[in-house]
Amino acid sequence: MLQKRFSWELFVWSACMLMLGGGIVFSMSNDCGSRQHGDRGQVRSGLKEFTNPLLECEVSADTIASSKEDFSLDLTAFVTGLKKKLEVSEIAVYFRDLNNGPIIGINQNIPFAPASLLKVPIMMTYLGHAEENLNFLNQKIVFKTSSSLLPDEQNILPDQHIELGHTYTVDELVVRMIKYSDNQAMALLYEGLPIAEQVELYRRVGIDSEILTDPSSKISVKQYSIFFRVLFNASYLSRTNSERALRLLSETYFNYGLRAGVPSAIPIAHKFGERKFGDELQQLHDCGIIYYPNHPYLLCVMTRGSETALLQKTIAEISKFVYEKINNQYGI
Repeated sequence: MLQKRFSWELFVWSACMLMLGGGIVFSMSNDCGSRQHGDRGQVRSGLKEFTNPLLECEVSADTIASSKEDFSLDLTAFVTGLKKKLEVSEIAVYFRDLNNGPIIGINQNIPFAPASLLKVPIMMTYLGHAEENLNFLNQKIVFKTSSSLLPDEQNILPDQHIELGHTYTVDELVVRMIKYSDNQAMALLYEGLPIAEQVELYRRVGIDSEILTDPSSKISVKQYSIFFRVLFNASYLSRTNSERALRLLSETYFNYGLRAGVPSAIPIAHKFGERKFGDELQQLHDCGIIYYPNHPYLLCVMTRGSETALLQKTIAEISKFVYEKINNQYGI
């Protein structure tokens, strides 16, 4: 079993998260302490392309003097109005400014079916295993038969998909699983998943690994956001592989949701997931990091409703609202 490099800041953060309730949450706390008790600023190694690992915390006059806009009430009112306008059954939002807070949570503990969002931790497990098994990603897998692991219904189809009878390397399957959200690629990877390492990843981030085998298991928007923070902080994978993972997520062929609410020039590393089973309501989620210049932020939106198109619009409108708030504050 791999012994990953989880930094102390993740464990401190996870403990703090357990003390936060559901509903609407706004916090100016950060990984290095509370603004109410003398700010302690984050010291990071510097933003590369997609990662910015946390090195340590120190008291910072600049941090104390800085101000972060509290737009939690505005965002809450906007989400409430949008829910009514588009007749969406459920909306959950988690926002985090990745430069020393703040955090805004709206219905952040409501459980949803993760669906394709789980492709991110699968990717992380494969890349992590490859760090100590150098030829692992070069192994070849023949696509012989369609898997029974595939969802019963998929509204958002991949632009490209793997083909029966073809041979693919593990690396190629990881790329297709993330870039095109190919469920069949995911199914082939799941069959060879280093399961002990996948369970360990879930344990370390504080999520019940039962979700790997129980289709009825749920996850909250706050819980899922941890995976993106782990990648941003490069605290599980090496920085090289964290960069690679986020770069792949920035190349995903899903231009709705979060991507539709942000100018095309702004990079986004994100993953969407959808779920529709039987008579259940449609679920659509989109979570990721928006790389606003010098002020990257994490935004995760989970929704439940009757129509996929309306759920896409809901996520896009929330993404646009948050982007405009950030842009008004920092101005490109």
